[in-house]
Amino acid sequence: MTISPRIDRGQRRRMKRLLQKTRSRIEALRARVLLLLHGGLEPSQVAETVGCARATVYRTIYRFEDMGEEALFDRRQARTPRKVTEEVERLLVGYIDSSPQDFRWQRTTWTLELLAVQLLHDTGVRLSPSHVRNVLLANRVRRGRPRVGLRIPVRGRRRILNEIDRLVGRANARDEVFYVDEADIDLNPRIGTTYMRQGKQLVVLTPGKNVKRYVAGALNARTGKVVHVVAEKKNSELFIALVDALRRAYRCARRIHLVLDNFIIHKSRRTLRHLARLGGRVRLHFLPPYSPESNVIERLWKQLHDHVTRNHRHRTIEPLMEAVDEFIEGAQPFPGTQVSLLAHAA
Repeated sequence: MTISPRIDRGQRRRMKRLLQKTRSRIEALRARVLLLLHGGLEPSQVAETVGCARATVYRTIYRFEDMGEEALFDRRQARTPRKVTEEVERLLVGYIDSSPQDFRWQRTTWTLELLAVQLLHDTGVRLSPSHVRNVLLANRVRRGRPRVGLRIPVRGRRRILNEIDRLVGRANARDEVFYVDEADIDLNPRIGTTYMRQGKQLVVLTPGKNVKRYVAGALNARTGKVVHVVAEKKNSELFIALVDALRRAYRCARRIHLVLDNFIIHKSRRTLRHLARLGGRVRLHFLPPYSPESNVIERLWKQLHDHVTRNHRHRTIEPLMEAVDEFIEGAQPFPGTQVSLLAHAA
């Protein structure tokens, strides 16, 4: 069925001019549809010629009958003011600093959909979840895993940490200060994330029967040098061996201060008897309970596991421990060395 809209000569001339000059695909489509219909083509032929749905052809005719030539123009060019104003954006990002339960939701974590609903409730601004994500990304808000913290009140915690900071600040060749801790090395590899081809999953073979070694390390707070010893058991002998290694490596030091946690091997009877025979040359400074973030050598152990023990392919413990020794030597001074780019020793 042929439909011929009523278009006079002036309207046809203006439609042709619009078709030549407009940069809007929608305006060009509407003008072309009306001109083809006025030329005698059927709606199905016009839809095939223009490359649109037949419903679009009928919709264009109805708009022209209701609005005249105004129906040709794309009203979306006169955009309404942005819905995401600075105030709305600040409010949306501010939700991240609180929990959904603070707004009487059951969830404990935010989702894009929930953020959009809360924003609609508070401001009347309706955003899609993808728009919410774009706003969050523009404000450097990322989705990640929170770290676990432990809130246990310790009387004098701040005072102890301040004293240790002052001790580190006064460190010199005569009074050396070390951060001390132990690391567990397992022959069974720790599984961690890595890059893989899509559709293929990396397989990390394990020897089956696990073998363990223990590394005790002391990180010089002034120079970043590391002294470490290795043993098959994590006991007082391991810590005593580290103390003796420090005494040999720093013979000129009048005192050796060790900043360490409250692990039992650091204050056992055997350890205290050995320290007493040294005449006070080695002094222990215990961190408050649950303060791993204040022990700098913990960061070295994390890098050790990232580089050596995670997804490793060693079948016996000996080459694994050789890799551990090579890493510790190459990471010095720590921090300061670009650990992530360490290469094998020549």
